[in-house]
Amino acid sequence: MPADPTNPMALARFELKRFKGPLPRLALAFILLIPLLYGCIYLAGNWDPYGRLGNVPVAVVNEDVPVTVSDSEVHAGQDFVDSLHREARFDFRDTDAADAAAGLQAGRYYLVISVPSTFSADLVSGRTDNPTRANILLRRNDANGFVIGTITNSAQDSIARAIDESAVHSYFEAVFASLDTIREGMLEATDGAARLDEGLATAHDGSTQLRDGAAEAATGADALATGATTLADGTAAAADGTSSLVDGLATLDEGAARLKNGSRQVADGTAQLAGTLDPVLTVAADKLPGIQKEVTSAADAAAGLTAQVAQGSGSIAGTSREIAAALDDVAAGNPGLADDPAFVRLRAQAAKLATSTETAAEHADEISAAVARADAAIRDVGDLSARATAARDRIDALNSGAQQVADGAADLAAGAATARDGAESLDDGLGRLSTGADDLADGATTLATGLDTLAAGSATLDDGIGQLATGATELSSALATGAAQLPVLTQEETDDAVSVLSAPVDVTMEVDNPAGVYGRGLAPMFFSIALWVLGISAFFVVRPITGRVLAARGSDVRIGVTAWAPLGAISVVAGWLMLAAAWIGLGLDPVHPWLMILLVTVVALAFSAVAHLMRTWLGFVATAAMLVLLILQLTAAGGTYPPELLPPFFAAVSHFVPMTYSIDAFRIAISGGQMGRFARDIALLVALFVSSMGLLLVVVHRRRRFRITDLHPPLG
Repeated sequence: MPADPTNPMALARFELKRFKGPLPRLALAFILLIPLLYGCIYLAGNWDPYGRLGNVPVAVVNEDVPVTVSDSEVHAGQDFVDSLHREARFDFRDTDAADAAAGLQAGRYYLVISVPSTFSADLVSGRTDNPTRANILLRRNDANGFVIGTITNSAQDSIARAIDESAVHSYFEAVFASLDTIREGMLEATDGAARLDEGLATAHDGSTQLRDGAAEAATGADALATGATTLADGTAAAADGTSSLVDGLATLDEGAARLKNGSRQVADGTAQLAGTLDPVLTVAADKLPGIQKEVTSAADAAAGLTAQVAQGSGSIAGTSREIAAALDDVAAGNPGLADDPAFVRLRAQAAKLATSTETAAEHADEISAAVARADAAIRDVGDLSARATAARDRIDALNSGAQQVADGAADLAAGAATARDGAESLDDGLGRLSTGADDLADGATTLATGLDTLAAGSATLDDGIGQLATGATELSSALATGAAQLPVLTQEETDDAVSVLSAPVDVTMEVDNPAGVYGRGLAPMFFSIALWVLGISAFFVVRPITGRVLAARGSDVRIGVTAWAPLGAISVVAGWLMLAAAWIGLGLDPVHPWLMILLVTVVALAFSAVAHLMRTWLGFVATAAMLVLLILQLTAAGGTYPPELLPPFFAAVSHFVPMTYSIDAFRIAISGGQMGRFARDIALLVALFVSSMGLLLVVVHRRRRFRITDLHPPLG
């Protein structure tokens, strides 16, 4: 019986009843199973891959050579391998390097973990002067599968934790093995610090004395510098005076030499005169009257000679007085020479020479006067015999004085030469003394500066040693306290401490609303994809709307709902079948079961309304549009990565695609979460359904306005 064309719902039932015969019913069953096949089969294959990591073969190559630290053997490589086997995250297989390389190449192993021979030695190298980082090599071959490579690579964190635990375990084994040695060393250090404290106290006393002595030395050095400068000035003046003395003594030496020669000539002359006149005067005294004439001539000669002697003696006397006066001036200008023996002898000889020459001059004057008087007397023809005897006596006295003058002049010349040599030596010595005094002044100034610096440094040293003494006291006390705090452990206590300290922290991850297994995390995305794909594939067997329905009487609402109802019913039933298979077959077990059933129903209705709208509006082009929307949502909906990890375009689009909210709602229904977000997601999906149905009614209203082309096929 044909459906009543006035009853749209009857037309909907008629659309479903047309699936008669095996093939149409099989096609309808296939459509109903599409969400189940698409959503559950992939989930079944990937439900819990990480729960079967124990079947993944991983090669472990341990080439580590144990080392001995403080009589304790450290085998960190074997400890690491044992920890891998205890954790048993993968199927760890101990092998050698050759088999591991061949197995990785052939695909028998998906990961190779290699422990080098220096692993233990490197781990305990921190106690040496040259610490070295330990190394473990992980090797994979992406030719065996990139995904399995990334899964095995994710084991790097757990391997790193095992390495760290082994490393710290080995380190603390070395530490506790050295603990007694450290304690003994600290006790020895405590004793040493105590001795250091005593030594620094003594050093502080010494540095205080050094500080005081340096200050005094600096003061003395300043005075020394001042005195040395004065000495340099005095020696420079003395050197100038000795230069003048040398010049004066040179003049004295030359004058004394001339005096010596002249006085010797006078002495020789007076000797000759005495030798000549004595016999004459003797004879004259006897025969004077007879030889008056000859005596007169001799008297004239004697008068000339005595005048010459008197003149030479006067000149010598004047020179001697000048020499004596010059020596007195030298002595007054150079007080240091007053005590010089050579200079004293020189002054004495000069005084003696002056006295002798003055005496000789006086005698020469007297002789000259006597000869003159004798000559006058002879000429006056006086008592020549008596006068000749007197003249002979005076000539003898003159001869004796002239000899004394000659001897004094010889002594004066010798003394002047000696004084000149001494003065030259004194001048040379005072020159060197002046140079040395200048050097002494410079050195004394440098010494004063250095001692000032020494005084300042010794003050700083004294303060620093005082601080060191205080620090040594604190160090000794702290070392004693530290040594007392170092425990003395038994082997069992050491093992327990190493075990705790090698893994001092247990990191616990608390997961809110846990998904449990990998498949439960993927289910929200694949449920959404399955229900969207159903809207694309259902129209291979279901007609979106027929001309019979469009021509039926009734409102646009009834006609639109009638056209959509078969697809909506198929989508809801297919969604329930998918949910049941995942729930019963895979163990989905959602946290909110009734909300899960409600959500599947709402998503099926909303996505079917979108699909029906697109197909009714665009026809066969809707399939391509739905596929494009599916691809866009697979990227932007955040099923695998959150929007924060997506490129900017897809992150922005994610807020406007329906799968974003269906996936979020499925997560909350399956694993739990904020119910406010769930209510928001349901509200948006309901709004999507209502808006799609509203637009569908607009499209139906336009489709119900038939054109000739629409009526031609039925009329033909």
